[in-house]
Amino acid sequence: MNNKVEKVEIEVKYKNKIYAFDNGYRAYIFHTGVYNNVDAKFGIKGLLDYVSLVVDCYLSDDNLTPLGDLSDFIAQNWKEFKKLHHKDILDMFYDKYFQGI
Repeated sequence: MNNKVEKVEIEVKYKNKIYAFDNGYRAYIFHTGVYNNVDAKFGIKGLLDYVSLVVDCYLSDDNLTPLGDLSDFIAQNWKEFKKLHHKDILDMFYDKYFQGI
């Protein structure tokens, strides 16, 4: 039995440049950042930093993360959140998220 896991790579072509991601959720977060104009406001470096921070939040969350809502929340507050710790962002997210339910 072969238990070797094949490497998956997802490529996104954006503005004539290829960005490669090792899983679908990173590509989804990238797309959400573009949709929320993170790159237009903060450049491609800001967009890639945004992806990294959302991933940190997503992977450290103990809840069933509503990834789209979390990604939008961080994008809409990127200027404020980009220097915060992911746990602080998650606390603010869930405070707001559960108020809306």
